[in-house]
Amino acid sequence: MIGYAAFFISAFLLASWIDYRTFILPNWLTLPLIGVGIILNTWGDSAFCTAAEALLGAVLGYGVLRLVDVVYFQIKRQHGIGQGDAKLLAAIGAILGWQAIFPVILIAAVLGLAYAMVMIGLKKIQRQEAIPFGPFLSIAASFFMLLHIGL
Repeated sequence: MIGYAAFFISAFLLASWIDYRTFILPNWLTLPLIGVGIILNTWGDSAFCTAAEALLGAVLGYGVLRLVDVVYFQIKRQHGIGQGDAKLLAAIGAILGWQAIFPVILIAAVLGLAYAMVMIGLKKIQRQEAIPFGPFLSIAASFFMLLHIGL
């Protein structure tokens, strides 16, 4: 299981770097992670969750962030969360199961808020300026995964 965790954490690190630099989480990275997570949890010898939990995690992960974005768009008339973030959370759900979705979102939101507050305080960004959410989702998912495997 440690090998799988190292693979996924490496993928999360790559996703974080790309999102931080470009504000894009590419499909060539997020979509295969969804598939690998479901396959691993269906046929892998060291799964993080059951196949049903992985499928529900992928659907719930994508759906939750899409719903937040739809509601935000209705209020502000602009998108607040990128599709790449929703696909990354779908991958996290496929890998770790539906049980990880809400803890990962909570941890990522707290980390993102702390980062934004520090950057605003240092006058590196403006209050209304967007920040990439992928790095915080990745950190939270990595933390959750390491707790799951007992490290």
